[in-house]
Amino acid sequence: SPASNEPTYVDYFSDYEDENEFHIPNRMGVSTKNWGEVTAGFVPSGKLKKQQLREGKFVPGDLQLAYNALINQGILLFETSPEYGSAMAGKKLSGEDILCRCIQEYQDSDAYPLLVGTYPNKIWQRGAKGVTDSLSKSCDRMEVPGFEVFQIKSLGWLPSGGLVKGMTEAVVDVGTVNYVGVKNVTPIRLRRMASKFEKEGIQLTTNSFDFSLTNRKNEKWITYCKTLGVIPLITDPLGGGLASGQYTASNPSGGVAGPAKFSFATLDKLQPLHSVLETVSERVKTRVTRELRDLKERSRGRYGGQEPKINTDITTTQVALNYVVAKGGVPVPEINSPTQAEEVIGCLGWALTDDEVSMLDAASDLCK
Repeated sequence: SPASNEPTYVDYFSDYEDENEFHIPNRMGVSTKNWGEVTAGFVPSGKLKKQQLREGKFVPGDLQLAYNALINQGILLFETSPEYGSAMAGKKLSGEDILCRCIQEYQDSDAYPLLVGTYPNKIWQRGAKGVTDSLSKSCDRMEVPGFEVFQIKSLGWLPSGGLVKGMTEAVVDVGTVNYVGVKNVTPIRLRRMASKFEKEGIQLTTNSFDFSLTNRKNEKWITYCKTLGVIPLITDPLGGGLASGQYTASNPSGGVAGPAKFSFATLDKLQPLHSVLETVSERVKTRVTRELRDLKERSRGRYGGQEPKINTDITTTQVALNYVVAKGGVPVPEINSPTQAEEVIGCLGWALTDDEVSMLDAASDLCK
């Protein structure tokens, strides 16, 4: 049996044909976009009152519990940026500060997160020094020697030679990054960026962009990424709660106290999709429950004798996330609480069938 400090999670995608050398266990990640963001519901300290809980507020302790649960179950990719919670940086409560504390206080095993950092480059920040300085400050803040992946944002058609040079220095000369990535880069631009990095002897590893059941305009980007050997990291895979069925015409509040997030007209238009999400979640629930014995037997043979814990209480949120996985992307949802972490963990060990994906595609088409 494994030593108590060894990772004991199951990687259901251990034999997945990765786009490149960077393997993401379970093809699932987490964004810390709201960590430290008071405007997104972060409360720096204290115990939350009932009303605050109903409003979806969260405290640092919630983030530690969420982090522990995710790492324990083999969801290791955590995306962060100096921009996240930057207003709280003076109190050591920015997104990077909190993630640093979560890493240091986690003691359940030797599992370590795969950190994806993002250079918050503005349109005028195109020099190499800006990249290396930002990366160095992030490493200091998080008390880590480096990041697994460091991303730069799209600059449209502006020259990006300085950024490529800075990223190359970070990988080759300084060694603070293992892989380079980009954010919101269109297919044509992606090929050019990949070519620039290739000339420096570096593989462009990831491209982060939005995609969900309610926002499929970038679906071709996923295909294009794969042809170039680039991993598509999918941001906002739940469409702000619209693609997950949290907010519906029959539940416009989404179970969150406060002003309405979406108009009734928006929710009403999405009724066909929300109806099919419910149908698919029930269908998957029945199928996975029926297949669970076989799944466990197969998994036990494949994953070193461990019996995986596969969720059978499938939710519409989990269907929406595994829809993105079925399309070839790696969902990186924003997680602010242990409950949300458990929703993500519940996606592991099962997948949507081609038929179920087609049902969701057709329902999404009806809502255009």
